[in-house]
Amino acid sequence: MDNNSIKQNIRNIRKSRKYTQEEMAYRMGMSLTAYRDLEKGETSIINANLQKIAALLETTTEELVLGYRPVQMEGPGLEDIKEEYTGRVSVLEKRITDLEKLVCTLEETISAKNEIITMLKNSLDGDK
Repeated sequence: MDNNSIKQNIRNIRKSRKYTQEEMAYRMGMSLTAYRDLEKGETSIINANLQKIAALLETTTEELVLGYRPVQMEGPGLEDIKEEYTGRVSVLEKRITDLEKLVCTLEETISAKNEIITMLKNSLDGDK
């Protein structure tokens, strides 16, 4: 979404709320000329201004940027999802710990078998 679309969305929402440019400029603490330049696209929008404009127009920054309000999904909230994945991560971390212990045990077993093989080879070489 480009700045011109955002400025057009601001203008449309401002008009639908029946605010004048003068009221918006006053509420934002800027001159009328500066606010008009903002709506005309002759100045760049700064994130802080976008948030302030959204608050003054009683809307969201998403609506200003997209031109519509995104649909809110029903279902579990962020905290529910976070809790679920935290539990899954804990289970996986325990599994990793168990597997690391198994790897250490197998490495020790291999090392012991290699020592036995070396001793047997040395024993066979000594018998020759």
